[in-house]
Amino acid sequence: MKFQCAARWKTLGVLVGLIISAPLACADEPWFVDVTEDVGLPGGGYAWVDYDGDGWVDLHTGNEIYRNENGKKFIRVASVGPQGIWADYDNDGDPDLFSWIGTGNLVRNNGDGTFSEAKSGLPDLPTVISLGATWADLNGDGFLDLYVGGFESENVAVHPDTVYVNKGDGTFGEHQRNPSGTHQEARGVTAADFDEDGDVDIYVSNYRLQPNLLWRVDKNLVLTEIGFEHGVAGKPTEMGWSYPACGHTIGSAFGDLDNDGHLDLFVGNFSHPPEFQNRPMFLRNQGPPDYHFEDKSAQADLRWQESYASPVLGDFDNDGNLDLYFTTVYPSDHCVLYRNEGNWRFTDVTATSGINTKLTFQAACADYDNDGDLDLLTAGKLYQNRGPKHHWLKVRLVGPGSAIGAQVRIRVGDRVLTRQVESSTGQGNQNDMTLHFGLGDFADAVPLEVSWPLGARHTQRTEVDRTITIRHP
Repeated sequence: MKFQCAARWKTLGVLVGLIISAPLACADEPWFVDVTEDVGLPGGGYAWVDYDGDGWVDLHTGNEIYRNENGKKFIRVASVGPQGIWADYDNDGDPDLFSWIGTGNLVRNNGDGTFSEAKSGLPDLPTVISLGATWADLNGDGFLDLYVGGFESENVAVHPDTVYVNKGDGTFGEHQRNPSGTHQEARGVTAADFDEDGDVDIYVSNYRLQPNLLWRVDKNLVLTEIGFEHGVAGKPTEMGWSYPACGHTIGSAFGDLDNDGHLDLFVGNFSHPPEFQNRPMFLRNQGPPDYHFEDKSAQADLRWQESYASPVLGDFDNDGNLDLYFTTVYPSDHCVLYRNEGNWRFTDVTATSGINTKLTFQAACADYDNDGDLDLLTAGKLYQNRGPKHHWLKVRLVGPGSAIGAQVRIRVGDRVLTRQVESSTGQGNQNDMTLHFGLGDFADAVPLEVSWPLGARHTQRTEVDRTITIRHP
């Protein structure tokens, strides 16, 4: 898919207020362009984070944090440690790093461009080998807690998932781990208030044909597993095992795929040819009163490949619909980009997108150059989005715990576009926490509503084609 244009507009302004733009001529060009060398980036695990709060999203890749220099270059700042997820766990206004590698680690952002190891505040992880975790305020006290997934060691030992509670003094205490004999091989871990009750819930993507887990969390820190009850554990087949066979899920992602105001779920299943193994699943959140999920996979018509791995959802063409980028990990397969056409129809636009990638678990999106459209980082490459020029809005929420768990809804005609602040998606990836809305041709002011995790609400009307900042009351 290539776009003809007489002129494009490159955004120069980045923060609250009017956007200043200047025309940029372009010819027939691909949707995405590889700018990795141009901006000076290496490869590695990916987490987008604006660590210094300057409005330009930075990047944690490998062991390093790289500062975004006005969308032109990334400059190495410091070594902060291996792959992890970022959020403000101590509520001092700066995002900090948790790494699930080995026995785990905390790295505190000092707010002056330096970082300090805070490992003493975190007990050694019993997970031994972990591939992902998520930040979420599980007990509603305003401090972020941790759910850490446990994987396996050489297909022999299976390690427990573990929940850590933030004590509010910079330390964490273990709250829960899976009982012995019930361990499952977790890969991706993500979170969302899927039932809109003010509590952030946890979704765990399990491997080895094991059912996935959906933990409903209440303010008393009671976790109740409801995956099968709500239709998100997988399609079970009895094989005479200790559990019903479902999928090899590597990573999953929450997102409102049909713009009805409720967060849906894409389940990223790796699947061998036998048909009893679950294929990737598009699951529609049916909303109140029960918030059960309906399988829309057949209608979505995703082309099967064996080695699908980690998904990321983002509105890459700014038409208001969340699109799907999905990685693969076999040499015979190819990472794909599917455009959401609406009504649960998706079109494969990989061949003409400009993205040429194989063999990666890594994918995360952010508008690194602040021009109003989402760029993509995958397989050690940064792809700059040069797609169609549509209207957009970005919302930066400032509140306890980096506003993790907050949701924003924008009404555009008969659609309710919904986005949430999250710390993890797919397997071990993190998108920018500034929320992005494509608006298509809609140019008028839009009403928005913020639902904060602790129950507060905020409504306002705003002009489009800008970034706005909203602070927790």
